[in-house]
Amino acid sequence: MWKAIRENPRAVTYAVLMHLVLLVLLMIGLDWTPKAIKPGVKTPIEAELVTTDQLKVIEQRKAEEAARRQAEVEKKRKAEAAAQKKAAAEQQAEAERKQQAEQAAQQKQAEAERRKQAEQAAQQQAEAERIAAEKQAAVEKKRKAEEAARKKAAAEKKRKAEEAERKAAEARQREAEAALKAQLAAEEERARAQSALAEFIPYIQERIQRNWLRPVGSPAGLSCLVKVRLIPGGDVVSVSVVRSSGDSVFDRSVESAVLKASPLPLPEDANLFKHFREINFNFDPGR
Repeated sequence: MWKAIRENPRAVTYAVLMHLVLLVLLMIGLDWTPKAIKPGVKTPIEAELVTTDQLKVIEQRKAEEAARRQAEVEKKRKAEAAAQKKAAAEQQAEAERKQQAEQAAQQKQAEAERRKQAEQAAQQQAEAERIAAEKQAAVEKKRKAEEAARKKAAAEKKRKAEEAERKAAEARQREAEAALKAQLAAEEERARAQSALAEFIPYIQERIQRNWLRPVGSPAGLSCLVKVRLIPGGDVVSVSVVRSSGDSVFDRSVESAVLKASPLPLPEDANLFKHFREINFNFDPGR
């Protein structure tokens, strides 16, 4: 009995309450109102006797009511237990859902973080590749610029060398042409000078001979080679015998005759004077 009370305290409590309620109802059902007693009349005492069968019925009803209430309590307990179990299951499911949601959110965040890190790594890699490409391009550009500058310098050096060679060749050509022209002019001038000398030497000899007096006692057939230095206009600066006749008196007479004949006849072309500045001729009065 005590075990039943410990296991189902509520049911026992409900059963006790039911018995109390039934007892109260029985007591209420009895007529406790005192009736008026007429004077001189004896009031009979009315009493209702409850039989044993009736008590059994009452006890049975009480037991059935208690069982019904016990069943309702058990049903309610089971319903509450089911509700608690359902609530616990729902809480467990909600906790699992939240946990799964949190895990999913964490995975999503971790995936987003990985993607972000991957993007950052890709951006850093791309930036590093871009910087490396720019550096390579700068190095290549510098190399090409240096190569172009070297080629340009080489081409400029070659051009200058060719220009210098061309100018040198032109200068050599001009010099050769000038030398040839000078040579031709000199040859022409020498030819003119020789022609002038051939033309004027007889005149010079004739003038000197007109001013020459044969020395007394000089033999016939004497001659000497005379060198005469002149200045513009034909004036004689000096005279000397280059090859003597063997007769000093004759030689001196020739020198004296040259000085007396000054100024000697010269060509009118002043350019030919340098060929007459110093002349050599053979004085032979016998010719």
